[in-house]
Amino acid sequence: MTASALAALAAMLLFVAVAPRLGHRLPPAIAACVLTAGSLLVAGSTGFVLAVLALTWLGQAPAIAWFAEWSPSELDVVSPVPEFIAVGCFALLSAAGLRLLVRTIRCGRALVDVRRLHRGWSSTVIIVDSDRPDAFATPSPGGRIVVTSALMAALAPEERRVVIAHERAHLRHRHAWLLVLADLAEAANPLLRPTVAVIRHAVERWADEDAARQVGDRRLVARTIARVALLRHDVGSHPLTPAATGGQVPQRVRALLSPPPGPRPWLAAVVLVLLAGSVVATCAVERTGDAVFDRVATVQHR
Repeated sequence: MTASALAALAAMLLFVAVAPRLGHRLPPAIAACVLTAGSLLVAGSTGFVLAVLALTWLGQAPAIAWFAEWSPSELDVVSPVPEFIAVGCFALLSAAGLRLLVRTIRCGRALVDVRRLHRGWSSTVIIVDSDRPDAFATPSPGGRIVVTSALMAALAPEERRVVIAHERAHLRHRHAWLLVLADLAEAANPLLRPTVAVIRHAVERWADEDAARQVGDRRLVARTIARVALLRHDVGSHPLTPAATGGQVPQRVRALLSPPPGPRPWLAAVVLVLLAGSVVATCAVERTGDAVFDRVATVQHR
């Protein structure tokens, strides 16, 4: 079990180290989808491995052993996991679970607030009276594009088209939900924070490319993004509301001033291989863990 757990840990660390770099090189749509799915898989795999290792210590508690119908003394003897490692895994798992619970409650409250905000809005694009220049898309279904009067007044008509096209892309591809899932994965495994930052950047790049195709002018989109970023440089963004100034604005502008990104299937294949390694290692932990617990369960029924 220890060897398979170390392999699962190594696969997780390799994904954490490599995925952000590959994400910057992948086409934005592929990067956003593959890295989000990968982050969820890696977070789930890490939690499962920690749970199995912690159970070799927790399972020795009389109440748990009675419920599971195995021998706590035999589990103490045959467990291949040192007690201090199992206790450490339990502490990490508890901290991650608490962090995930807090983040889930926070996201749930934000979703409720957004739904309340939607009441009475019949149009997809809403102009709200505010002196703060801002634009964002709320989560689907029933998502809306919210643009403030200050931003509309500061932009030229063609720049307004770019902002609306960008936010429509967020709605069409349900980017808010990708960000929520990535945010929850990072809550469960904080080592995924750099990967989630790349996902946020990829989501904005994806919307940029959609807007550029719609308006037919990449330089106009680049100029609009830079202008909006300057207008709202002191305005924070929310994980549930993708905005035109999310991600790394200078890199987004440079990308728009270059030709559209081409497909790079081999890079996506590298990420998939990393995830396959994580799945295989996690399955190995599951098999070896089952073997240990089946052994102590057999002892219990002799």
